Amino acid sequence: MSNADQELLDLFVCEANDNLADIENQLLAIESGGDDCDTELVNTVFRAIHSIKGGAGFLGLQAIGQLAHSMEHLLDLFRSHKLPPTSERIDVLLRAADTLRGLINNVATSNDADISAHIEALHHAAKDDAAAESEPASTATDDQQPPRTTTSSNRSEAPVETSDDGPAEASSAADAPDKTPAESGPSDAMKTAEQEQKQEGGTQAQKPSDGESPANRAAGQSEHATTKAKTDTATATNRGTSPGGDASLRVRVQLLDHLMNLAGELVLCRNQLLQLISSEDHSATVRAATRLDQVTSELQEAIMQTRLQPIGNVFNRFPRVVRDLGNQLGKQCRLEITGKEVEVDKSISEAIGDPLTHLIRNAMDHGIETPEERKAKGKSPTGLVQLMAYHQAGKVCIDIRDDGAGIDPQRLKDKAIAKGLITEEQAKTLSSREAVNLIFHPGFSTAEKVTAVSGRGVGMDVVRTNIEGLGGTVDVISELGHGTTFRVTLPVTLAIIPTLLVRSRGQRFAVPQANVAEIVRVRSEEAPQRIRQIKNASVLFLRNALLPLVYLNEVLQAEAQELTPQADDNGDTARGAGNAIHVVVVETGSTRFGLVVDTIDDSKEIVVKPLGRHLKNCECFAGATILGDGSVSLILDLSGIATLADLRALEERTQEAICQQTETFDTETENVLVFENAPRERFAIPMGVINRVERLHSSRIDSVGGRKLVQCGSDLLPLIELTQAIPVEAPPTKDHVFVVVFDVAGKEVGLIAPSIVDIRNISTNVDTLSCSDPGVVGSLTTDGCPTRLLDVFRLAEKVHPEWFNRQSITTFSGKPPTILLVEDAAFFRQQVSGFLKEQGCAVVTAEDGLEAWDILLSENHAFDLVITDIEMPNMDGLELSRRIRDWPTLAHLPIIALTSLASSEDIRRSRECGIDEHLVKLNRERMIAAVSRLLRATRKQERSPHGERAEVLP
Repeated sequence: MSNADQELLDLFVCEANDNLADIENQLLAIESGGDDCDTELVNTVFRAIHSIKGGAGFLGLQAIGQLAHSMEHLLDLFRSHKLPPTSERIDVLLRAADTLRGLINNVATSNDADISAHIEALHHAAKDDAAAESEPASTATDDQQPPRTTTSSNRSEAPVETSDDGPAEASSAADAPDKTPAESGPSDAMKTAEQEQKQEGGTQAQKPSDGESPANRAAGQSEHATTKAKTDTATATNRGTSPGGDASLRVRVQLLDHLMNLAGELVLCRNQLLQLISSEDHSATVRAATRLDQVTSELQEAIMQTRLQPIGNVFNRFPRVVRDLGNQLGKQCRLEITGKEVEVDKSISEAIGDPLTHLIRNAMDHGIETPEERKAKGKSPTGLVQLMAYHQAGKVCIDIRDDGAGIDPQRLKDKAIAKGLITEEQAKTLSSREAVNLIFHPGFSTAEKVTAVSGRGVGMDVVRTNIEGLGGTVDVISELGHGTTFRVTLPVTLAIIPTLLVRSRGQRFAVPQANVAEIVRVRSEEAPQRIRQIKNASVLFLRNALLPLVYLNEVLQAEAQELTPQADDNGDTARGAGNAIHVVVVETGSTRFGLVVDTIDDSKEIVVKPLGRHLKNCECFAGATILGDGSVSLILDLSGIATLADLRALEERTQEAICQQTETFDTETENVLVFENAPRERFAIPMGVINRVERLHSSRIDSVGGRKLVQCGSDLLPLIELTQAIPVEAPPTKDHVFVVVFDVAGKEVGLIAPSIVDIRNISTNVDTLSCSDPGVVGSLTTDGCPTRLLDVFRLAEKVHPEWFNRQSITTFSGKPPTILLVEDAAFFRQQVSGFLKEQGCAVVTAEDGLEAWDILLSENHAFDLVITDIEMPNMDGLELSRRIRDWPTLAHLPIIALTSLASSEDIRRSRECGIDEHLVKLNRERMIAAVSRLLRATRKQERSPHGERAEVLP
């Protein structure tokens, strides 16, 4: 085959797959419309199949052309209203479409495929009901017999071409012009190839075997073709090619224009740098290098956008899955899809389809009840499965939610005990969340019998493994009797990721920042009190909780002795008694632990490279990268490290230690970032309000109209200096500064922090009287140095008052809402109460959950919302929330948890107790936004005739 012919074939495959991309959903929409189906939608499908038939005729793809012709004929009867699009006829078309897709993706061998059952099933479906009943499907009249097919090196056979008005009359082969396809062109060649075909359903049909209907035989062929197509497509993906040739992507012209412009800018920067290399103008060289860095970042971002595809390409397959499973299981269900426009990297979109299919099938089989069961429970007989995609915290989240029976934790425990996965003693210690997570255990299934849909216990563990292999997580939240939500969290791209570089015995390793919760530095004098050995497990006391510790040095030694290089220049390791201990707090799935490293270098965006063969089997590495100095750094696989460290057993010992631990801290602590504006002039910012910290060269900071800003990618980041807001010394001039980035007034803002000191846990016994400057909450002492605790929102408001909307919460309802604030720390109680009162709210305070419960039952106040801390004496916030949800007259109250506990496990515990929002303390912007949103939802619920409690997603 010549290169030109191969290019035509590849183009046909690409365009045919585009035509078939949404055909399933379109056919399902035609089916749901019945006799009143959208004629234009039928025309759309007809034109897509017609285009495939024409291209196949031109290229001599006989089987594809014949199958497309028969499908086209049935569609023509739909659009001319000669036949209704019944479920049976749509079934035949769907199976034919599956096979057609398989033929197209295996185009080289498509002419050898047996499509006779599909042709006959389509021919049978094209008859009206009376004719179909009077004539057996296996009987064919003379004019329905397949024509004798001849082959020629100069001419291909294919079905007759039809016009938009219906099938055209077939011409005699003797009348065909004696031209090859290349000589006659696409139009003439397609006509020539089609002239030996009968008008209706002509094909190399074979009669079905006795007792087997055409539809059943077609179903078997369809399943085989679909399976083969998926296999070939997956194989092609692994090779980096598509079934029809090289892998390809469709890119917007505007994006290509942008890439060309950036390439031009890159050339200019290169020329400028080459010219400045021989000069002695250091400042000009720095400016050129800064511009080069900026253009490179923009170019990288633009190139990454070329790989992004809407996740709707994956979601479009699921209406068919839900329909077919509903028919198979005898269940009624509708699928709601939102967020099709959310974009993810092509490699992720190709890999996420199978895990999502597992979750959809799980929702249909285990979640949604039969219509009879739903009616008995007072539910609609038609179940609901929601598939939602959205961006959150720089990641892509996918929720699969059903309104079915939910998951019974006790039933899961009983099943796990019966299968020998856990003991009865272990089952008693499992919380509801831990019990629900048993579904991810290999070999676990709640199905009573093995079916084609479930029962083998090989689904959910594969889902978790595949998703974690993409750098993502999967969580499950279930309420018995009301439904289940699976939440899949994925990175936007796998090619370039932000990482934290750490060192272990002289070697640098990269930790994906998506997994980094925080960084803790334990000073040598604090180590004996904060790091303990309990039941042979190392744990860190972190904000009144125990965190399991894993030492990276020991994990690497356990993985392979050859990966244990020489010690650092100073010979110290992470266990060294004379130095600070660096702990990277990481999360992977539902697991949270502290990774102890020797030192922490810097944050870098890295290009991910695959591992070589000799490291393929190393569980603790996910890839590699080349750093700016040319050295190679391995990327840590935190899930693999957790497995190697036997973290499950470590967590169990830690939990036992927590139960036995009697030591408590006298005061609550807050995690803060400490920095110096000038020598001995220290400030602190709560970590809960910080998005990220960036280190940049001072030359990158521009001044426009007296306002400082820096370009980050394609956006401009406004900057604030402390000298603009409060009386401080002017910081010394430095080549590099740090910028603390936070959200305020709906935008990102950066506070210039000349020198970072540390991240510390400070006591909340803050002096709020000595310092009265706007933007300063109070003062405390760190390392014997006075330190002022900042309110970054007030700083921004003082420097840029035009950003802020003065409208208060009271205007939402016409009267001040009454809020119950439950907080045991006087400092936080004062701060949060002040935030709310500034917004026009009436605030009643309580020092612990027990006092709050008494206030709620006293009926002296009609509360609109409850804000509570989690960790409190007498009664904690979780128990208070449970009581509120279980009390009929209080169950409607929205609840916000305002806490320093911010792990995914803490958030799940809050959800289980009925808490609507889980927020970090001292983030005024998010708290006010959450209060406003929940109050609006409550008023909407009150106006609803059904009075159902609104669900508010994070």
